[in-house]
Amino acid sequence: MLIRGKRSNPAKRKTDKEIDEESSDPALHQVVASEIVLLLTVMVCTIMIWNNNVNVYGISYFGVTTPTLPIVAIGFVTGSAILIMASKKLPSYAPYGLVRLTLRVVSVGIVLLLLTPYTVDTFFNWTHMTLGAIIFAIEMYTGAVLCFRHMRDLISKWALALQFFGGVLAMFSLPNNMLNFMLEGEVIFQLGFMVLLNHLLRTQPSEVTDRLSPDIQG
Repeated sequence: MLIRGKRSNPAKRKTDKEIDEESSDPALHQVVASEIVLLLTVMVCTIMIWNNNVNVYGISYFGVTTPTLPIVAIGFVTGSAILIMASKKLPSYAPYGLVRLTLRVVSVGIVLLLLTPYTVDTFFNWTHMTLGAIIFAIEMYTGAVLCFRHMRDLISKWALALQFFGGVLAMFSLPNNMLNFMLEGEVIFQLGFMVLLNHLLRTQPSEVTDRLSPDIQG
């Protein structure tokens, strides 16, 4: 039986320190910048247009309406580019490798959502819905992994609960379903995921990996 201890390994300690200093803060700043861009985009579009179609179709409606389409296009492409840059600054080890993949899927996905307006025909509609489902699924999975396997604290649990609530609200607000709170559900879902993501990135990578290491290995 091996007792885990702090072994002297100057080279590894130096590498971990360099990763901490060079990866965590720049990635956090860029993720927050992207979140601000995306949230402002949705807020501006909501102020410009608010009707029952927004309740039914959510953010997607802003991408098929002439007054808001340019705003959504600029906001989503800008936010996507910043997310890509943020993902490049994250380490490859757990849980940052998963976060890096998630950021890249989301960044590509939101642009593809713009390029597949659901109003064109049935194929575009199903493609649009499939892309949205993939984005939601991977964010939900990543949120659960961060909460239950890595962070394990009150903030992450509340954030995941918020994310789950938003997802349920959006799911039951799909067209022909019982609710009409699609936009609210989407925004709440993303806010929960943002809190989880920011909470992780505010923690130095070495601190998170220390939580993953068992005290006793056999």
